[in-house]
Amino acid sequence: MMTLRTADTHELDDIYLMGFDVWGGSASVDEYLACCNKNDKYQKGTWYVLIEHQKILSSLIVYQGVFGLVDGSCGLGSVATPPELRGKGYASKLINMIKNELLQNQNNTVLFLHSDIDKTFYRRLGFTVTGGSDCMYITSDGRAFKETLPGYF
Repeated sequence: MMTLRTADTHELDDIYLMGFDVWGGSASVDEYLACCNKNDKYQKGTWYVLIEHQKILSSLIVYQGVFGLVDGSCGLGSVATPPELRGKGYASKLINMIKNELLQNQNNTVLFLHSDIDKTFYRRLGFTVTGGSDCMYITSDGRAFKETLPGYF
């Protein structure tokens, strides 16, 4: 059975490495990990992981109260799955579980994300594209979000 939980500190390097092939650029693995570990942005959020049999299948970070996120809103970022596990639906499962946790269990009203991939993936999960921006959102009641979008996170 797959479960959602916050990541343990000792799992962060494994989480960072999930996106190395996409976000690593020309850095070596050691340089990339050093950059991730001192990244102020990563330290402002809470990492969540999708786990099955003690194995991390996918991860993302959740931001609250920073980057212009008002009370009742959260930002999702750095969605990643290990290269060998991609295309199996794990990121979709993780996002759906975190949506339920944040919108129903924690009573937030809107979730945001900035998509640097084809927005079709997030649209299928219920997110709405905002005009002229890479920022997407989903609300707890399905209504359009008409307030100011948060800054990039």
